[in-house]
Amino acid sequence: MTIEYLADHPSVLSTLAEWQHREWGHTRPGDTVEKRRARLEGFSNRDRIPLTVVALDDSEVLGSASLVAHDMETRMELTPWLAGVFVGEPHRRKGIGAELVQRIMAEAGKLEVPLLYLYTVHSEKFYAALGWALDEHTNYREQNVVIMTYSPTPSRQ
Repeated sequence: MTIEYLADHPSVLSTLAEWQHREWGHTRPGDTVEKRRARLEGFSNRDRIPLTVVALDDSEVLGSASLVAHDMETRMELTPWLAGVFVGEPHRRKGIGAELVQRIMAEAGKLEVPLLYLYTVHSEKFYAALGWALDEHTNYREQNVVIMTYSPTPSRQ
């Protein structure tokens, strides 16, 4: 398995858009697979936010994760975010999600991001094991969520 930039593998855009729409489409009324595909296409950068990385086994896409400027409309003052972490059903529980998250953490470090955010409904322990810290419990889109933070760049003294 390799983790590479979505920018280098545009052929997987449709698969990712379908997966993500099926998983999270209900959270965006009026969203379509085509709109999600267009958003993902906009995340096809290598050296700036927004960017997406994909896990691949040869040419088969296994999952993806993104680094985006904003992921919660109610918390626009917080930026940037780890978002859209998704692993296809047959590939789960094999460490792929953790590798995708760690790659985004590394990308944030390369971009000298001082503090990275994420929100999750039910994966707090997963992210905590990867070095993320609880920031707050809140309600978002009628769900209880946890906002977590990670500092990819060491503080300078």
